[in-house]
Amino acid sequence: MAELVQQVLNVLVLGSIYCLVASGLTLVYGIMHVPNFAQGNLYMAGAYVVFLLASLFRINYWFVFLATLLIMGAVGWALERVCFRPVRNAPHVNSFVVALGILMAIEGLIVIFFGADYKEVEAPWKRIVDCYGVTIGGQRLLLILGTFLIMAILQYFIKRTKKGMSLDAMSQNRELALVVGINVNQMSLLAFMISTGLAGVAGALMAPVSFVYPAMGMTPLLVAFAAVIFGGMGNLSGAVLGSFIMAGAQVFSTQYLSSVFSDIAIFGIMIAILLFRPKGILGGRG
Repeated sequence: MAELVQQVLNVLVLGSIYCLVASGLTLVYGIMHVPNFAQGNLYMAGAYVVFLLASLFRINYWFVFLATLLIMGAVGWALERVCFRPVRNAPHVNSFVVALGILMAIEGLIVIFFGADYKEVEAPWKRIVDCYGVTIGGQRLLLILGTFLIMAILQYFIKRTKKGMSLDAMSQNRELALVVGINVNQMSLLAFMISTGLAGVAGALMAPVSFVYPAMGMTPLLVAFAAVIFGGMGNLSGAVLGSFIMAGAQVFSTQYLSSVFSDIAIFGIMIAILLFRPKGILGGRG
């Protein structure tokens, strides 16, 4: 029983990271109908911001956490205004190429300024929590609780505030939202700022748990993309559900079968969804 609970905790840790990355990915897709493949490297950039401020400049981690949220939100503002807005009315392949360009640019800049070796960020909470044979590091527990708090705030913002409801309306029916006067420029800007902020927060929470390195964003991006497809493109609740389903498939296939089956399980689920329910579990039948 203890072993099963331990694996569930591992699922919650991985699922939390995928959840934050996937939520940002699906928000941007809901507004612009373009998958932002730079989302994984924005998560990596958030981790490097934490490394720069916490490890090199010795700033308190909690101030660094808030600074990362603000910095990555500003990055989202710049990306939308400079990179994505000019190609909004162009064929979707243009936005796709822009996203890939940003992905490569971020990774290249990180390698230039920080090198390709692994970096370590000291955890603010080093205590190990042990309960009836089940153990979890303090930072991992903080990651889980922090993610649930952030997602609760995001859900409240989308469902209970005017800006959030406008964002939700535009993601569900873009044409109708335009008819009732919702500002597409404002919503696109807001979606990008929230998206990059979520990626940065994910990086900030994960940096003290694992090493920081230039390629760390690729796996979360691929799994988050699979989670978004599972739940339904543009569906926030579906992205959250899909993230924990994918994390469960990854953890339990690795534990009880082999690490070789980890990717097979994740992308096998994604292929099955594309074949039998193309709009996702919560997105309606294709």
